[in-house]
Amino acid sequence: MNRIYIIALAAVGLMSIAAAFLAPMPEAAPVAAAPQAKPKAEEEKVLTLNRDGQGQFTLRIDVNGSEVEFLVDTGADMVALTEEEAANLGILPDEEEFQPTMQTASGTGYAAPVVLDEVEIAGQRLHDVEAVVVKDLGTNLLGQSALRQLGGIELKGDKMVIKAK
Repeated sequence: MNRIYIIALAAVGLMSIAAAFLAPMPEAAPVAAAPQAKPKAEEEKVLTLNRDGQGQFTLRIDVNGSEVEFLVDTGADMVALTEEEAANLGILPDEEEFQPTMQTASGTGYAAPVVLDEVEIAGQRLHDVEAVVVKDLGTNLLGQSALRQLGGIELKGDKMVIKAK
């Protein structure tokens, strides 16, 4: 009889263990998702430039309603236009407005101060941007008189990221 009693207890024990493994698992209580940041009312405008074959960053931007190509020059104090580009924009400084402004390896550089009514970069409109028209300049330079008004500029390897405010 003791033997039957032990077998019965063993059977009950095995059934309890089997029931624990075979019973459906209770569903996990739903976990609230972490709140996500709300999108800004106006998405941040970003312009990403790739370094060209000469290791420089160039871009085309709107100046006084016309598209103009520039070399980004973070070391230049001012936006600088070639005489040809200035003429294309209708900016025609008088000859006496050109003053010696810099000493270069090839001699004295002459520039005439001008103001650009409107410049648009990365979706941001800048007004009354100080610039110079430079004699014998080979390319337009986008300098700090415009760049410092933007949200920021970052170099990331071969990319330059320009952010609007």
